[in-house]
Amino acid sequence: MATTALTNSLKQELLFGAHCFAGAVAPTGSASSASTSVTAVSSMSGVVVGMNASGTNIAAGSVVASVDSTSSFTLSKATTGAIAGGTINLVGDSYKICLIIGTPSLTYDATLTNYGTGSGTPTSSNIGTDEVSGTGYTAGGLALTNVSPALASGVGYVTFSPDPSWPGSSFSTSAAVVYNTSKKLGGTSGRTVGVFDLGGVQTVSGGGTFTLVMPTASSSQALIRLA
Repeated sequence: MATTALTNSLKQELLFGAHCFAGAVAPTGSASSASTSVTAVSSMSGVVVGMNASGTNIAAGSVVASVDSTSSFTLSKATTGAIAGGTINLVGDSYKICLIIGTPSLTYDATLTNYGTGSGTPTSSNIGTDEVSGTGYTAGGLALTNVSPALASGVGYVTFSPDPSWPGSSFSTSAAVVYNTSKKLGGTSGRTVGVFDLGGVQTVSGGGTFTLVMPTASSSQALIRLA
């Protein structure tokens, strides 16, 4: 029913720069009103092109368009007012995790490309009616919190934190899918990252709490590992 794997489409999209797993950073910086240039940045550690930007006088939907020096970067949208040493919140793409029903009609593996519409006939680009539907579960799944990738023993790795949890639930599931909700490649949202088999049908009933325990963030166990 499901095979744990990073999806084939992810491997190609990484080479396009279409995924950013960077964790949140919050440097201070300054910018003139109606400007895209942020200067006097307190720390550029963890700042990469494509990160989502927010904060006072940061226009909605802004991302880091370019990294210009060790203390400055450019935003994709002009500021709505001046910033004088203000905090600028930066984070990578937005990811979600959804659950697959106990006995899906589709086989879930590395060929899954997209979350899809969340309804309709399941295909390799649409989970559709194979997504869990039950008490305590909302279509689309849960938002994940990014943690900056690390490197050890020649392996780059990352695990989201904290563990995703569905309280007050009654449903059955057999697999989970992590996908990217950011429209960074062809304007498409829902691009898959990986399929994760849960080792059989798992059931929560009577309004209990269903929790997926994320693997330890290490070079041998992390959710996503690139050797």
